[in-house]
Amino acid sequence: MADEHVLDALSGDFKKVALLLGEELTLALCNQFGGLTINVPRLAGFHRNKRDDRIRAEFDSGKKVRRLATKYHLTSRRVYQILKAKP
Repeated sequence: MADEHVLDALSGDFKKVALLLGEELTLALCNQFGGLTINVPRLAGFHRNKRDDRIRAEFDSGKKVRRLATKYHLTSRRVYQILKAKP
């Protein structure tokens, strides 16, 4: 668990980060990136790419577009777009 003195010195979102990472990683983060503004990604694109890969794999194994659209809460048109944009 993080040292209470370190946590007492922190506030807001960074305190949440410290609670999540623990004292050692928080101090390492401060030493490496102290004074910088860092934007933390939401990973939506990562999850979307993984979903699209699953859709392609399921389609290649014989699943129908309409069934994939229902399963992934997409329109058939969107599934076709994903299939057309193969990487």
